Amino acid sequence: VYMFKYDSTHGHFRGTVKAENGKLVINGHAITIFQERDPSNIKWGDAGAEYVVESTGVFTTMEKAG
Repeated sequence: VYMFKYDSTHGHFRGTVKAENGKLVINGHAITIFQERDPSNIKWGDAGAEYVVESTGVFTTMEKAG
């Protein structure tokens, strides 16, 4: 929450940001976040995922992403 609210590149976020029930809630919109090292262990359909953002830089190809 802190890093989103006070981003060193984009500056201070003026909306609301909080962590609630294992989700990041931004301006009232709940976003599910995972800390799983292997994305194949996440049940994306069960999570209701429409979009997936991979921001570690580890999975740079479709083959690496599985």
